[in-house]
Amino acid sequence: MDEPHDDPSWVGLFEDRYGIGSQARLIEQLRQPCVTFARIALDFGVTRECVRQWHLRLLPGAPSGHERQRQCRQLQRRRQLLQDALFVAFYRRVRSEMPTTRLTLIPSRDGFRKRTVRLGNYVVALKKATRGAASPSTAVAHTLVGPAGEADFVYFELDSTTFLFLPRHELASRATVFQDAVDSPHQPYKNTFAALNVAPIVPAVAGVPAAIAGLGRRSRARSHPSCS
Repeated sequence: MDEPHDDPSWVGLFEDRYGIGSQARLIEQLRQPCVTFARIALDFGVTRECVRQWHLRLLPGAPSGHERQRQCRQLQRRRQLLQDALFVAFYRRVRSEMPTTRLTLIPSRDGFRKRTVRLGNYVVALKKATRGAASPSTAVAHTLVGPAGEADFVYFELDSTTFLFLPRHELASRATVFQDAVDSPHQPYKNTFAALNVAPIVPAVAGVPAAIAGLGRRSRARSHPSCS
């Protein structure tokens, strides 16, 4: 992140005109690629050209123009992922177990894939297991259907508190039934990402790194008639 160029005399003049703390609010807006220069100009009561000059003065190395628009599109696509319940559950569990820098999004035509990500060098498919009918004499059963595409590991959401994370080769070609019992062969994969640390697997495909960005706050500055 670029550090703003703070000329004390300029900041003093700016805040005399636009209010105490206005320079900090302006910089916060300029750093948000989805806040347009037109919106900032409206907030301050100036022209877009004036905002462009402020941008060059305060953050000369920050993206502008088409690059700023591209960053905004990427941010919006990442936010779409945070509206997907399965992806959010997976992300929260990854975040509690390992550095999120290991998580990589894989681009798609209209954003990022919601059901395929990368952890380190490995491709992970995200799936929901199908819960079978429970009975007093048997453990709860879940049907695990592998992904259609390539994957090294599969994350199965069993319910709100339980998941399986297992190597793709542990799944049958059509479907696998997981009995949630102590003697189940898949029990070691329950609620843990330990499978990543077992035998090495040749990675399936590559993705392009992309961070998960949180929702930015929008700030509003007071309107004034002229540029400083």
